[in-house]
Amino acid sequence: MCVLETMIKPDAAEHFDKSWKKYDRWYETHPALYGSELRALSKAAVAGRGLEIGVGSGRFAVPLSVRFGLDPAFNMLRLAKRRGIRVVQGCGESLPFADGVFSLVLIVFVLEFVSRPREILQEATRVLQNGGRLIVGFIDADSRWGEYYERTAYQSGLYDPLPARKMIPMIEQTGLLVTEARQTLFGPPPESRRSEEPRKGFGRGGFVVLHATKSLRRQAP
Repeated sequence: MCVLETMIKPDAAEHFDKSWKKYDRWYETHPALYGSELRALSKAAVAGRGLEIGVGSGRFAVPLSVRFGLDPAFNMLRLAKRRGIRVVQGCGESLPFADGVFSLVLIVFVLEFVSRPREILQEATRVLQNGGRLIVGFIDADSRWGEYYERTAYQSGLYDPLPARKMIPMIEQTGLLVTEARQTLFGPPPESRRSEEPRKGFGRGGFVVLHATKSLRRQAP
């Protein structure tokens, strides 16, 4: 079953499906962190038909006007649907969409929790139209925030952080061109008292957003 194969541990899909209330409540109890992440992501907003892979409860898709969402966790999808997202239950390695149907694909806090991130990136590239954009948001493993989450989430067996310096070539191996990076969460973990403005690049902030563009002139090897 693709839902289970997506995750590092077989019980991961069940974990997120059971923790949907706690997951969604986090955004209410950590407004500064959520606000910083949204500001970094909103700099990459693209008009047109968008898909979020790993949409969760829709906390990023809704404010970024992404209308379609896919996730393996049924209870998460119920919340996203209530918020107006057109949802599909499924896995990122096998998207149930035709080639080139989206102008934007959004992936936030997903690749850290899967066993085959390259396959998800390949599928995201496939469903993007020429000139479409992939936006990937994640905690940089090389940052203080990455070290904190790796340490505190280690026992769960679900979290496998990725550094930005490795994420960029992984994305470009699918045939996309990474055109911009933005970062935020410059203060120490685990909390922030105020939302921060994102800055270009990576290497200082805990949360990194990479923008990549698909072009017919740039094909995957």
